[in-house]
Amino acid sequence: MSRTFAVVTDSTADLPDQWRDRYGIEVVPLKVLFGKETFRDGVDMNNDEFFRRLAASSSLPTTSAPSPGEFAEVYRRLAQDHDGCISIHIGAQLSATAEAARVGASSVEGFAVNVIDSQSVSMPVAFLCRIAAECESLDVATEAVRDRVPKTRVLALLDTLRYLEMGGRLSRAQAMIGTMLDLKPLLLVANAEIKPVDRVRTRSRAISRMVDYFKNDLPVEHVGVVHAQAPDEAEQIAVALRKDLPGREVTVGQIGCVLGTHTGPKALGLVYLKN
Repeated sequence: MSRTFAVVTDSTADLPDQWRDRYGIEVVPLKVLFGKETFRDGVDMNNDEFFRRLAASSSLPTTSAPSPGEFAEVYRRLAQDHDGCISIHIGAQLSATAEAARVGASSVEGFAVNVIDSQSVSMPVAFLCRIAAECESLDVATEAVRDRVPKTRVLALLDTLRYLEMGGRLSRAQAMIGTMLDLKPLLLVANAEIKPVDRVRTRSRAISRMVDYFKNDLPVEHVGVVHAQAPDEAEQIAVALRKDLPGREVTVGQIGCVLGTHTGPKALGLVYLKN
């Protein structure tokens, strides 16, 4: 595509490979640290390798944002062929990535970088990147993306509370109660907040509850399903959504290493952009 601006995001966007290739979107990886070993998300370690290692690990890996210098390096390279770029990232409430992008951008002279805090995570960020990539100018793309940031939604179904507890985002008592009762938490990421929607006793009922919540939130501009080592269930949800939304593209993607550190395996996400 003959654009005068580039689109940049980070690895937590769970950007489908075909979108990355079609639109030439640049992805800056976050990092996962197992002890003293550091891996770039999606570069040095793929999702299958990560979840195998996570299952075998007695302690939770840590995650880190790209450095401002890494962003500056990307922007300088893009400046050789573009007039500017839009850089769309995981919500600031979840990561320091957007702030690192801003600091990196400030060190690159003569190249316009519009950094956007998506207030979200996973494929809604990819939706914003696709929308930006289909715009004809940096100004139009920036306005289109900023207008849609409040409309991003992630409905997340976790199979276990263990990883949230290990990451310090949940008390041990809360995690024990949830595990003892085998409750499946359903969470909503919207407007820079993570809110509990429901706790359901069985996984199948939780999936039904997730789909029902989504149907009550129609209409939508984009919709997808993401998963952590649960491809069959993700595809089943996508098939059901396609029946209810004939002609609508429903993209299925995988949750990457950084987000997977906090969700654990078997997590499912119904992700969308409201109209």
